[in-house]
Amino acid sequence: MSKQVQVISINEQKVIKQTIMLTIILSVLFVAINYMIQPQFSFSILRFLLGAAIYLIISLVLVVLNEILNLIGYRLRAKVAPESLSLSIYPEKGLIFSKTTEKIKNVHYQSIFLTSFSFSGVIPLAIGFATGSYPLLLASASFIAGGLANFIGIFKLRKYPDDCLVQDLPEQFSVHVYLDEKQASHK
Repeated sequence: MSKQVQVISINEQKVIKQTIMLTIILSVLFVAINYMIQPQFSFSILRFLLGAAIYLIISLVLVVLNEILNLIGYRLRAKVAPESLSLSIYPEKGLIFSKTTEKIKNVHYQSIFLTSFSFSGVIPLAIGFATGSYPLLLASASFIAGGLANFIGIFKLRKYPDDCLVQDLPEQFSVHVYLDEKQASHK
């Protein structure tokens, strides 16, 4: 049976600009909400520098946690072979991502992303509001905005059957969708 391949591409430059804008909007929004919940705030240079260092550490931890969760999801949910998994770092683009060389079901791909995003984006945000931690709130804002490209891809994948196969090519900002003749005719 022949497979039809469709490519879902995302405009890298456009997404980067949108991510920066969304990061700024979410940062201002989260800080404002936190200030309404916990209005005590004091500023000092030392506190600012410590907060910046904590922000950088938390941001790195969230990104690494997200990619580890993706790898675990690929392995446990999509049942891919361990040797098909990899972690890539592109410092010139500020990207780190995990991927598998195997094609996986669309439903698994979407659930892996949403699960890892919840654990490394939404839960830290809730903890940030609960503790009043501005560095954690700002790191969460950056991380959530950074997921924009993934959400655009997920939205585009919703029109394809859950059982069709997909292969993520994050370095190309694209996902290949493999449809058999029956799936292609019902799309």
